[in-house]
Amino acid sequence: MVLSNRLNNKIDVYSKNEYTNELLEKDYRYEKSSSIWAEISPLNGTENKSQGNTKFADISHKFVIRDKALTVLTNDMYFIFKNQRYDIKYFNPNYKYRDSIEIFCSLVVE
Repeated sequence: MVLSNRLNNKIDVYSKNEYTNELLEKDYRYEKSSSIWAEISPLNGTENKSQGNTKFADISHKFVIRDKALTVLTNDMYFIFKNQRYDIKYFNPNYKYRDSIEIFCSLVVE
């Protein structure tokens, strides 16, 4: 299947940018850098226990994007899709289809 047929989800990319705050100190904030098309597929989910007998789910997803869609891709970026945040865990080039990148993310539930 052609890659352009699989990229059916528009996602917003947020990156960390440096700025000077009101105390004239160097600080960072996340800002939307672009919107790109991606293929999103869920990978796995686990239920973990935390302090105080609370449970939380760790849900992983794989995002496939074109390799030229982002000029800079770092682990401190995150994606927003349908008002849900996905933090980047790691990424690697797709060795079968050389024109794409596989990005493995974790769904952040707040």
